[in-house]
Amino acid sequence: MKKIKNKHKNISLKSICCQSNTNYCCCNNCCPQCQCVEPAYDIFASFFLFEKKFENGQLIPFTTGIKDTTGNITLVNETKIKLMPGYYFISYRLSTILDDAGYMQVTPSYNGKPYLQYGIYFKTNTASSSASGSNSIIIYVPSQTYFKLTYNSNVENRSGEATITVIKLKKPV
Repeated sequence: MKKIKNKHKNISLKSICCQSNTNYCCCNNCCPQCQCVEPAYDIFASFFLFEKKFENGQLIPFTTGIKDTTGNITLVNETKIKLMPGYYFISYRLSTILDDAGYMQVTPSYNGKPYLQYGIYFKTNTASSSASGSNSIIIYVPSQTYFKLTYNSNVENRSGEATITVIKLKKPV
C-alpha cells in the first residue's frame, strides 16, 4: 500500500480512496470498501453508403467503416446493425438528390418497432433537389436487437449517401 506524506502525518492512499463515493479505486488495489471497477474500453463502430439509389419502402444497405472488435455492434447483413444489451448513442445522416418535387422520409427501427419521432423528413417543391437530414438519439437495448433505417419517398432519387455512428455508452444496464 502506498503512503502519501502529509505535513501532519502519513496517510494511507487506500483510506482516502475508500472514503469517496466513487466506484473507482484510485490506489489501483482492489479493496472491498472501494468495489473496484475495471476501466471500460470505448466501444464504437461506423457504417456508410456512397453513390447509391435508395429504394422506396426498403431498408438502407450499409458497409462497415470502423469495425467494433468486441462484438457489441456488428453489421449482420447490409441492412441490420446488431446491438447487444446496453445504452447507445447513435447518430445518422442521409442525403440524396430527389429527381422530382416530393419528399423523403427515413425511419429508424430497433427493439422490434419503428420510431417515427426519431426519423428524418425532407420535402421539396423543385426537381433535381438535394435532400438531406440527420438525427442523433440515445437508446436503451434491454436484449439483443437490430437497428435499421427504412427509406420512403414518393419520387425517384440518385446519388444517395448515408452514415451511421454507434457508440456504446459506459452506463451499466
